[in-house]
Amino acid sequence: MGKEIETIFTHTTDNGATGELGIDGKGRLYWNRKAVITEQKVSLQWWVNISIIIASLSTLLIAIMAVLNYFYPCIDK
Repeated sequence: MGKEIETIFTHTTDNGATGELGIDGKGRLYWNRKAVITEQKVSLQWWVNISIIIASLSTLLIAIMAVLNYFYPCIDK
């Protein structure tokens, strides 16, 4: 017994090429009866990772300062 793939979309391009998008009983996608890979690892350069960490820490610090300012406002006398 083979995979039961239900066609959910069919497309024909201007040059006559056709393709069909389908889904099986487990929710996996298929294009022209071939499985579509929907997961892959993303690899970023080291400087992008460092930038993300610095931006995250800066955002966290800003959020902490905003909360402290909300609960303990500076009173100028």
